[in-house]
Amino acid sequence: MADPREHPAVVLTLSATGLAVARSLAPRGVAVYGSDPVATEIGHYSRWVKHDPRIACVAPGEVLLEGLLALAGECAERPVLYAAGDSSIEFASTHFETLGQRYILPESLRPAGAARWVDKRALYARCLELGIDLPRTYYPQSETEAAGAARTLRYPAIVKPSQGHRFRRALHGGKLAEVQSADEAVAWWRRFRGWGGEALLQEVVPGPERNLFVAALYVDREGECRSLFTARKARQYPPLYGSGSYMEACWAQEIAELSLELVRGLGFSGICGTEYKWDPRDERWKLIELNPRPTLWFSLPRAAGVDVIWDAHRDLCGQPPVPRIGTQREGVRWQLLARDMLAATHFWRRGELSTLELLRTCVEPRGKDYGDLAWSDPGTIWGTGMDLIAEYFSHVRGSGEPGA
Repeated sequence: MADPREHPAVVLTLSATGLAVARSLAPRGVAVYGSDPVATEIGHYSRWVKHDPRIACVAPGEVLLEGLLALAGECAERPVLYAAGDSSIEFASTHFETLGQRYILPESLRPAGAARWVDKRALYARCLELGIDLPRTYYPQSETEAAGAARTLRYPAIVKPSQGHRFRRALHGGKLAEVQSADEAVAWWRRFRGWGGEALLQEVVPGPERNLFVAALYVDREGECRSLFTARKARQYPPLYGSGSYMEACWAQEIAELSLELVRGLGFSGICGTEYKWDPRDERWKLIELNPRPTLWFSLPRAAGVDVIWDAHRDLCGQPPVPRIGTQREGVRWQLLARDMLAATHFWRRGELSTLELLRTCVEPRGKDYGDLAWSDPGTIWGTGMDLIAEYFSHVRGSGEPGA
């Protein structure tokens, strides 16, 4: 049986999520190849990511498929394919059978399952069938249904596309639209429909961002959890409805149990991240999100001693590790520096973050893992700036409609 380090890894999507995968595997001796059509994505600048011109900056499609197959054919051992973005999941699941002839693929990329995990409507509907606590959510299929649902919601509320990654540019890098009235909710629902997508209407769980907790898991093909880590999401960017920008390792038994219950109920196998928020109105945890892949903050589990990616790699390569659950180091912090400075400044200006806490959490570097730049990975220091500039022009200065 081959050593897991002899199985290369190919990472599709080189955001900070894909970079986290590379930083878990490459320092252990695994050859990591990266692919992302956006040449300024942070992972392209990392010393830990190998570039093969057949896949490095190639968009998902037939050309990428041919490049992946050619690369795998030259490897002594079958590579493991990691999808680090929703569009990557769609690509890998579409070509699952073909890629599976030369790659090791997690079960979560099988077409039937992948369609359920990425589509928020399908996922939430299944969670409701399982009795999972969710914020009140509606899936209107007509404008009449949307208007009826909008009248029952408490405001502010959110309108969220079922497949959010398709509209990220149109939302200027955001995930959803916050609305203040029924009329505004229907208008956004109509807009998403006009853009060619479905949308759900959902209540907002009140309370500060520190009420958000997350878990990182790897579940093997037999349904056994091999790796589990939890943390508190203290800040996110954009504030309130964005992606994590500052987090702290914090073992939360309830979140661990709820996450295990969720993945087992869904029959999920692979790497995933969950997110819950405490709802003070009924004193229950509400599921906010399930990501069927590594997520933006997955370098934090590694820094805290529970390397979910490496545990998954070992298992997928036939050498399952002893389960690591509840063994993490507490208090390790994680940050996307530039984005978190914007988020922290937002709350400081509102009087919701003291100057001392701003300095402690945003500026003080000890006991902290940075999800993008690293002195040990010097290319990412330059790359972080280039990535931020590219995101600004794509999201802030970009068109307000998909495909434009």
